[in-house]
Amino acid sequence: MLTEAAKQEVLRFLREVGTGSISLKFCERFDEKSKIWNLKEHSHPYLELLYFIEGKASVATGGDTLEVALFDLLVYPPGVAHRETLDSTSRQEIVCLWLELGCRASLPFSFKLSDGDGELGWLCQCAHKNHLRREERFLELEEHLLRSLLLFMEQKLALTGPTRSAALDRCRAFIDEHCTEDFDVERLARLAYVTPSYLSRLFKKHLGTTPMRYRNAVRIEKAKHLLLIKSASVEEIADALGFEDTKYFSQLFKSLTSLTPTQFRRKFRAPGSG
Repeated sequence: MLTEAAKQEVLRFLREVGTGSISLKFCERFDEKSKIWNLKEHSHPYLELLYFIEGKASVATGGDTLEVALFDLLVYPPGVAHRETLDSTSRQEIVCLWLELGCRASLPFSFKLSDGDGELGWLCQCAHKNHLRREERFLELEEHLLRSLLLFMEQKLALTGPTRSAALDRCRAFIDEHCTEDFDVERLARLAYVTPSYLSRLFKKHLGTTPMRYRNAVRIEKAKHLLLIKSASVEEIADALGFEDTKYFSQLFKSLTSLTPTQFRRKFRAPGSG
């Protein structure tokens, strides 16, 4: 946790960075097996951002150690030395961005931001996709994405205060991103480095539900969207969302919306959609 003085320094740095030109010097998405990792102490002349989609690491930087896990954004200012140590027991998936800055803003230490709501991760992944596709006006879009990322970082940092629980936020973000995959409470607890019973209590206390019921609610919200924009059958949508039993999917959908999937589509779908 940053001290108030350190937080003000970071905010000053981010605001100054936002006044100059910004371009993307390097952009990759990789896992723990990638040769891109440099596990020796090093630094860059760029503003380096590492977003952890999955995994865990310890970072030695400036005499301190930052412990990071999934949905954390690591920020290395230009010239600040750092050394990452990966957790060999967990899978790593990272988006790495190097931002070339048009100003001489400086910050003498690294820091991290937790991304419980997923905005930073979405922007990092959008920047990566845009960098790969290089479609018309991609450079213009790239600059907008990078500036938006910096603004969200500034906003998130300015609003930083006591949180309900980092474990809860991480699990919610994981469920939102991976709701169609097959996982259980035990896997969620391992990702958040807490026990399954403790995680279940967190969900009950703060959200009034269980982790798996929360996952089902997320899947049904995605189902509503697909029913309105796709012409796929109910069976195909159920399968795409990870439901092996279409009948169970329809029963769950009706219990949460008071309508069957077919009734929902007929009631809310615009003419000519799909």
